[in-house]
Parts: sequence; C-alpha cells; structure tokens
Amino acid sequence: MASHSDDKEISRAELYELAWSVPSGPAGLLLGVSDVYFGRICGALEIPRPGRGYWRKKEVGVAGPPPALLPASPGVASGWKRRNSTEHAYVTRYNPQPQGPLTLADFQDRRRLHELVKSAAKALRRAEPGFDEDYLKPQKRGLADIACSKDGLEKCLRFTSDLYKRLESPENGHRVAIAPAIRGFVRAKINAAEDGARRKGVSPSWCPRRPTFVSVFGVPIGLAVMETVRLTQMRYVGGGRYVVDSGRAEDYVPPTWVVPRNVPTGLLKLVAYSPFHEVPWQRQWMETPGKLFSLSLDEIVMGLVAGAHELFLELEKAGMSPG
Repeated sequence: MASHSDDKEISRAELYELAWSVPSGPAGLLLGVSDVYFGRICGALEIPRPGRGYWRKKEVGVAGPPPALLPASPGVASGWKRRNSTEHAYVTRYNPQPQGPLTLADFQDRRRLHELVKSAAKALRRAEPGFDEDYLKPQKRGLADIACSKDGLEKCLRFTSDLYKRLESPENGHRVAIAPAIRGFVRAKINAAEDGARRKGVSPSWCPRRPTFVSVFGVPIGLAVMETVRLTQMRYVGGGRYVVDSGRAEDYVPPTWVVPRNVPTGLLKLVAYSPFHEVPWQRQWMETPGKLFSLSLDEIVMGLVAGAHELFLELEKAGMSPG
C-alpha cells in the first residue's frame, strides 16, 4: 500500500489489507499516525486486526487465515482521510519531525505496565489454575483485582494496565490503588458468567485480600477485571483432559462422559462496585467479540464519573461519608 495522502480517502478494504500486512507500528507510520491511533481508526471503522502473538505465529507459519472483513454497520464511514477524525481516533497523531523516529526505549515505555499490574503480572505468570477451574490462582493475595485463565492473561493484563493509566492520566486524575486495611473496604462478590446468570461456581476461587479501588472526585469505587466464563458441555477424553462435546458419543473412545463446566470465553468484564458493605451498588462493562475492549476506555471513564455521583448520593442517603 502506498504512503498516505492528505486528501485521498483510504477505504475500509485498504485499511483492512494494511492491518493484516504489517504490525500496527509500521502501519501507522505509513499513514502518518501512531500505532494507537491506527488501532482506533480500525475500531471506528469496524476493521478486525491481528491479536496478540499473531505476527510471531505468522513467522513460523501457524497463524491461520485472517477473519473476513464484514460489511460495516449503518452509520460507519466507508473509509478514512488524514484530515478527518473518527469516532475513536482523537489522540495526538504521531509526528516524527520534532521527536525523531521511535527507539526501542520509546516502544518499551509505551508497553510498560502500570505499577499495580506489573506486580500482579509477576505472580499471575507463575500461577497455575485452581482445582476444577481454569482461573489462575496465584499464591499471593495482596494483588490488583485481576482474574483470568492462562490463555487470557496477557490480554487481561494489558487492558487492566490501559484502564489504570487512563484513569490516572493528567486529563482525568483519578488515582487507582489497593485499599489499605484501615479503610475497611469490602470486595463485592463478582459473577463471572457472561450472561450474568447467578449460578454456582461462576466466581473464581481466588480473590484479592483487599479491593482495588479508584478515587473519583473523592468517591472510592471498587474495580475488578476478569475473563468471563460460559457454561459448556465438556467431554472427558482421558488423561485428565476435557474437550467441547461434539454431541456424538461414538466420536470418542470409552471410558468417557459429559459434564457441564464453566469455560473461559477469552472476553473480559470490568465490574465497578461500592466498597461499602452497607451500600450496595454495581455497574459493569462487557467486552464484545470483534471490538478491542481498550477502545471503550473513554466510555468507561465517563461511566465511572457518573457512577461516583450515584454512589455519593447513595452514601448520603445512608448517612455515610465517602472519605
């Protein structure tokens, strides 16, 4: 694909081809924007992009074919021009002239995890799943509130880090921390089922010792990030292994049997809740297939600001102070 032109519209098909030809950094440079901005353009135009690890898999020939570019939803633009903004692409564009080209150190700085997530990442990467579940169960409990499977770990860490950084950014200024014991905050029971059904066994066995919370204009709101689960019929095939049941018993070598299990979906859920036992309040955001959850960060921040007002009023009704 040729380099960008300020007045020529680049079609969705061309952007799709670019997204699956080179990583987002070089793709952004071809358009004269940052890798983050390029991702937001793709998100706004409903263009699927490679997931984490795709380029490494492609190098060794095991990446698989890209997903099809589906027709855009009503109201979605047919393409993008450099001088036109998109719904999500409003961040400062990359300009190599005053700063020079990106260095390895610049790239590492961009990808560096938030300090709370960095500490959790170390423990989670060493952890194994708990008994009869796929959620990782780290030995430490003084960690940020993150629950996911081994396969969903890196995605979960990156989203949580992006969320904390966005909340603490200069334009927002909402501090994220692990609650000190003296505050007496409680961690709400979080339901991990993707459909929200309250079934036995859909809460991870591991939970942090103290809540992770964000202070929004002085109002503390608990935050929990987790991978959702789906109740799935799984068939035991020997050697401690279960697979999704095909519905045909003759496909398997006995002894074999089917059991319902909560299986991680690969999709994330953010739950915001009241850390005050006397005042129940909860709000959640769910990741949807085909849309990068990090594209919802601004919506989430606005929702948390609105939630802080709601929770403040509930605390007032209960005769309590958020401080």
